[in-house]
Amino acid sequence: MDKIKPMRFVTGNRQKIMEYELLLAPHQFIPVSLNVREPQGDNQREVVRGKVLLAFAEKRARLFVDHTGVSIDSWNDLPGAMTPEMWGQLGMSGFLRLMQCETSRRATVRTIIGYCNSRRIYIFEADMQGTIATEPDGPTDTWECLFIPDGSAKSLAAMPLEEKLKISARGQAAKKFKEFLSLQAVRTW
Repeated sequence: MDKIKPMRFVTGNRQKIMEYELLLAPHQFIPVSLNVREPQGDNQREVVRGKVLLAFAEKRARLFVDHTGVSIDSWNDLPGAMTPEMWGQLGMSGFLRLMQCETSRRATVRTIIGYCNSRRIYIFEADMQGTIATEPDGPTDTWECLFIPDGSAKSLAAMPLEEKLKISARGQAAKKFKEFLSLQAVRTW
């Protein structure tokens, strides 16, 4: 559909690449990595904006980034933007240890996609409510094994991919992004 070069997707995460190939089709992208340390902080929108700016300065091409984080109500919405770093340090067992005394296990997953068309940054985001499980369900390599969306009996990690992408925050944010890309493609004819 895109008549110009495919946009870049700034990630090294194979699971994200696979999911976005399904979510954005027929729009194409080329996965690329950054040669600098990604921005960090507690404000997810600012992290995404910083990542887009760094990536565009390096790649000089249309590109998008994805940041998904879990905000736990009883932790004043932490880890939020710091989810990847916290999960990387604690892993599943450490995360569960910190949650063991919590009476409220309510949490929100937020995905924010930042897209730069070389002139402007656009933001697409979606939230999903749920709870943090007391034990893992599905593959334990990401926090998704502990997040049970409202209305589901299983974690995101335990769901078939198609089901997960329909309800996940990433799936909903990507739907908004895909609609935007489709409108942009129509305008370029």
